[in-house]
Order: sequence, then C-alpha cells, then structure tokens
Amino acid sequence: MKPLAKALISRMPQLTVLRSAETALENAKRNQPDIRLTIGDLAAAPPLAGHDSAIVIAAGPSLHRHNPVAEIVSSGYEGDIVAADGALGYCLRNGLVPDYVVTLDPHPTRICRWFGDQNLASRRDGDDYFRRQDLDPHLGTDELARNQELLALVNRHGPSIKAVICTSADRSVATRCREAGMTLYWWNPLMDDVDRRESVARALYRLNKVPCMVSGGNVGSAAWVFTHQVLRRPEVAVVGMDLSYPPGTPLTKTQYYTELKALFGDRAEEAMTPIQNPHTQETWHADPAYFWYRSCFLELAAQAPCTTFNCTEGGVLFGDGVEWMPLREFLASRSPARQET
Repeated sequence: MKPLAKALISRMPQLTVLRSAETALENAKRNQPDIRLTIGDLAAAPPLAGHDSAIVIAAGPSLHRHNPVAEIVSSGYEGDIVAADGALGYCLRNGLVPDYVVTLDPHPTRICRWFGDQNLASRRDGDDYFRRQDLDPHLGTDELARNQELLALVNRHGPSIKAVICTSADRSVATRCREAGMTLYWWNPLMDDVDRRESVARALYRLNKVPCMVSGGNVGSAAWVFTHQVLRRPEVAVVGMDLSYPPGTPLTKTQYYTELKALFGDRAEEAMTPIQNPHTQETWHADPAYFWYRSCFLELAAQAPCTTFNCTEGGVLFGDGVEWMPLREFLASRSPARQET
C-alpha cells in the first residue's frame, strides 16, 4: 500500500464526520416534522414465517457484469429483497421490485436522482457524477430521457416499496419517496462515538429520538446492517457489493476522482490500493473510502448475528465472517421448489 493511501485510510472516520456532520444535522432538522414511522416500527413487527434469508443488492459494477437480478427473478426466490438506493433503478428496469430501499447520503442533489429527479431539467450545476460513475452507467447516457424513465418506474412501483431513510438525507429525497407512494421508515446514522459529549449521533438522537443504526460508512453496508439487525434475517446474501473498481477502470471514472485530483493533483493515483481477489483471481482497486468501507464491513461481519454470503462474484469483500458463494448456489438451496422436496 502506498503511503498516501495508507495516510488517507487512517483518517477516513474523521474525514467522513467532518464532511457530513453539519449537513446531516441540518437535514435532520428539516426532516423532523415529517417523521412518523421509524425502523423501530419494523423491528417491532413479528418475523415473517419461512423468511430466514434475504438478499441485499448494492450498487457495485458487478451488477452490470453479471446481472444477478435475472437469476433472482428466474429462481422464484421469496425472501426479502433490500436494495441500496443506487441499485433501485437497475432492479426496476430488470423486473425486480425490492421490498425495501435504503438511502443514507446527505448530498443535496445526487441522491434524489436514484429515485428520479423531478427538477433535473432545470438543474444547471455542472455535476458530471452520473456521466462518469460506475454505479449505474445507464443513467449517464441521455440523462434527461433516462431520468424520465426512472421517474415513471419509481412512480409505478413506489407503493410496493418501503423506504428506509436516514434522517440526514436531503429533504428532496424524502419528498420524492412520498410522491412515489413509498412508506418512509426513518433512522439516525451512528456517525461517531456516542460516548463523546460532542458526538453527532448523540445530537441527532437528542433532536428526534429516532433509533440509531450503524451504517459502515456507505449505503450498501447500511442495507446489510438493516437486514440482519432490523428484519432479523439469519442468512443474508449480498450482490453488487464490490467496494472497489474493476480491473482496467480509468482513474477518471472512479467516484472520488474529482476530490482526489483537487487535493493531490498528479499524485491522485497513489491513493488507490490494488487488491487481488483469491476467488476470481482478478485485481480490483480500492480508493481510501472503499478500503475503509471494506474494513468496516469485515469488522461488523465478525460480530453480526447472521451468516453473510457474498454472492457478488467480484470485488474485494472477502475475509473472516463472509462466506464466498456463487449466487446460483445460494438461490438453488433456497428456491421454493427445493424447499418443497
């Protein structure tokens, strides 16, 4: 690991709080009047009989390399489907309506686009994020047309989807979810140590008394935590959980390129860490944020009251507490036909 990458990774917890704390608190204040239900209401519901497993769909590039939704749909899988916000459009375009969609990031304009942005045509902020990121490349081509398609899909299926929404989310995200007919269940992010007097998480809870949940620093990991902690599923499979960039991805196509370039100029590439996946024999690359997310996930997985199956078939999420398994194998043992025999 290069010195720059190592130094940035060691500071990721502090940098994340510094970057998001003020916005998170302001958003939580704006959202407070609209909070009716929380993840506590979902946790209080009795577990559904026969639902011992669930699949979390994160928004990594493996979704578009392997198209796991086709396998899930054709298998007749009946467990819960929990999608990260960035994977919602991919799921709906491919005929899978998730039971839950989880959203976390407080960004003022980007996150609403995962649900279809009613105001995109009038927005002129010059943000090229959706034209260069790999979470859903479909949305980066002919952006206005793709946005209209997504608006229609989310409006059609919204009433069937529960939104698990962080109090730090921008108000536009909550408004869009309600417009689409989703029921909203709120949660506070555990952004830091609640034992500290100046803790942001402590301030959020004092503000709204909404239950707190560990997020692992990103929405995909938050969806996984929600699935085993709130829905209480003892077996959780994850797909699209790459936490890295595929071999051959140009630095300019990575999510945090703009920030790294602004801070380090020509040294930006030194922030990337190559990691060989022993299951696929591919070398993927993690920026400091992704490397930190991976470390957080593995730390949480070692303590989680569930068995975690990584069915992504790519990326860098492997280690103690995570069982590597092809998706078809996971589905084959949990399909209705197999369970009846």
